[in-house]
Amino acid sequence: MQPEVFIPESLPPPSPGKARYGVIGSPIAHSLSPAMQLAGFQTLGIPAEYLRIEIPADGLARAVPKLLEAGMQGWNCTLPHKNEMFRLVTRRDSSAAEAQSVNTVRVESGQLHGFSTDAAGWEAAIHEAWHVQTTNLRILILGCGGVGQTLARHLTRSGCGSLTLLNRHPQRAKELALELQPIAAGRFPIRAIPWKPTRLAPALAETDLLVNATSLGLHEGDAWPLPPDFLQPPLRVYDTIYRKNLTPWIRAARQRGCPAEDGLGMLLHQGLLSLEIWTGKKAPRAEMEQALGQAAERKN
Repeated sequence: MQPEVFIPESLPPPSPGKARYGVIGSPIAHSLSPAMQLAGFQTLGIPAEYLRIEIPADGLARAVPKLLEAGMQGWNCTLPHKNEMFRLVTRRDSSAAEAQSVNTVRVESGQLHGFSTDAAGWEAAIHEAWHVQTTNLRILILGCGGVGQTLARHLTRSGCGSLTLLNRHPQRAKELALELQPIAAGRFPIRAIPWKPTRLAPALAETDLLVNATSLGLHEGDAWPLPPDFLQPPLRVYDTIYRKNLTPWIRAARQRGCPAEDGLGMLLHQGLLSLEIWTGKKAPRAEMEQALGQAAERKN
């Protein structure tokens, strides 16, 4: 059974007495956020609905007024809208200002207040998976779009062992490195390298944590972020995206003996923070984690 997906023009009238939230993006049918967030609202005793809303890459500015007209009180924002959402919000939390990206919106008196829970959610997931601090890790990030930029900006301020950036269009990685190097102020090296095998192999030999911040792997038939034979223990591999049966890249990394996790843990911690932003109440982790695991068909 396919999950129900709306477009802004097809949103039904709000249900009386229910708060209305959702997740926007493209593609969005795969999102497991509804199960997690509805479990959170239910546990807190808050009548609410949480909808999947498909908005194409070039349609966000036109869609926002329709979301407000439909009674949305907040939403999560995923690919490809996080950077554009940052430009559209009225107010920016410090988390959004650091990331220059927004993945959580709270509507206040008709105004959009933007937050980013990406970096905090990712760091919590890394610590929970491996009991390591990112401040001690040599990190290589594949992809310098919304999530990659957010993680790179966060790591530059919090610190890490080293930071290497790669992007299919190398100029974007170079520009991001140039932006971040003055902020790092020599505390650790930041570099951008070409996405070429001759440069990747030696870079990975000096890497503790490899992060896929691209969307590769979200769809069947996607190219691999890197060839599997580049993945050698003790390299840790983290994929910021998720699928019900793990991404092919994570399965391959585990088969090669690398500690590897997908983005489900990141989604959980992002979602906990989003619910707290909307409700002002402590998110019920146990219930939300159980609902997310069931939706993802993961064994506890």
